[in-house]
Amino acid sequence: MFESIVPGLERKRWIIYICCYLQYTFVHSCRSTWSYVSSILKTEDTNDVDSTFIGYTNFAFLFVYGSAMLFLGQVGDKIGPKMFVLIGTFTTSIIIFMICILITQEEKHQWIFLLLMIANGVTQATAWPGLLAILNNWFSKQHKLILMGYFTSCTNIGNLIGDLFAFILIEQLELEVMSPMYLSAFFLLLISCVNVYLLTNSTKGEYIQQFKNSRTGSLIYQDQISVVSRSNSQILDNSDIMPYHSMQPMSNQEPLLESAAIPVNLYDSTTQSNSYALKQQKKKPPITMLTAWKLPNVALYAFAFGCIKAVYYIIAFWLPSYLKDQGLPNVALITSMIEIGTIPGGILVIYAGVYWDKRASIIVPFLWLGTFVMVSINFLKNLEHNFFLYIILVFLTGILVGGCYNNISGAIVIELSNMKELKGNKKSTSTVTSVVMGYGAVFAALNQLVVKYVEKKLFLYCGAMAVIGGVLLIPLIVNEIRRHNEKKKITDIVISQAK
Repeated sequence: MFESIVPGLERKRWIIYICCYLQYTFVHSCRSTWSYVSSILKTEDTNDVDSTFIGYTNFAFLFVYGSAMLFLGQVGDKIGPKMFVLIGTFTTSIIIFMICILITQEEKHQWIFLLLMIANGVTQATAWPGLLAILNNWFSKQHKLILMGYFTSCTNIGNLIGDLFAFILIEQLELEVMSPMYLSAFFLLLISCVNVYLLTNSTKGEYIQQFKNSRTGSLIYQDQISVVSRSNSQILDNSDIMPYHSMQPMSNQEPLLESAAIPVNLYDSTTQSNSYALKQQKKKPPITMLTAWKLPNVALYAFAFGCIKAVYYIIAFWLPSYLKDQGLPNVALITSMIEIGTIPGGILVIYAGVYWDKRASIIVPFLWLGTFVMVSINFLKNLEHNFFLYIILVFLTGILVGGCYNNISGAIVIELSNMKELKGNKKSTSTVTSVVMGYGAVFAALNQLVVKYVEKKLFLYCGAMAVIGGVLLIPLIVNEIRRHNEKKKITDIVISQAK
């Protein structure tokens, strides 16, 4: 994923990847500390905070977060992804500090708190698309699927760090309830300051340009050994030796998760001109956010993603509160199990998908197995000495449900990119993807309002949502099997002709 024949590019990729990973890790640590802190606030009589108010604040945050992700891309296009990300993360850390101060005041103004959570949703919405735009500028297309399998684990590491802060500061050191949020905001501010110097708006193509001979048009590396000429037909790494092209805007960003492209000789000017002419002929009119819903299966995928995202965010925001209502000790330790399980679960799903060239066919069975585990958790409250059972079943939920959640967006994006209506139309692919992902965030937000009515049967409700999401993904499995069979037929024909 990181290696390259271009001198210094591997090191540069590692720096970019680590900086992006840590940046989003601490964004998520702010979310997990809030879910833990809110579970304590609603049980204290001295606070004007109850399940209803927490539901409203979580709804406001997620709804604005999902909506902002749909519309802020154009702002990022104008100011660049680095500035886009850092404005959001610096502002997020300041807002978290303000929320902590507001909660500790005797006289609490709930409307101010709600406004801060809305602002928090807007500022956090810059991080994910901006960081993906930066990664998209530095990594090879054929490596992006595996890359994202690892990168999405930053959300789980961030949640684990937040749980660790809560466990040490509140449960062990018995500090004030807002202390883990202060610490998460501090680390977010710190990594944002570091990334002012380490992140960059430049692209891989611009980096490679410094090795280009302006007279001959060849790429001459510093060791003077590797020379890639325009007439050289050998393909070393298409994406690392391709000529410079300007960065695509975030509102027109090529999806990070795509299948590998077929190699071509990028230094054959005839091939390039013919390819460009072919693209111009096949260019299709753009698809709007309204017309996207009319495309085959888009509505199904949007509802499916919404159900699965709702399950994940219900557990993320409400699991600490649910466990505290059961009178369990070391709640932070139990909640951390879902993140610990999600990391290997996500990697397992992504490698299984690459190995068998099937994703939905793996994700849906995993999801339904996870549903069985979630429903089982709901009945643990009737058992004595159930602490270790909670740890085991929450861990399995992380592997099965969390692993699916980390990969479901990739499976949907790949399916969308294979639709004949979107072939050769990257802008429309981005629009349709935004519709699916944006709806998922909005639907997850709406479910935060429902939780207060099903709080006692939280895992039964999540299980039902997971089953519905899996059923809606069945067309994705059918299309995947059909494509797999078509590939097999073509391979068999080629083999028979070769004989």
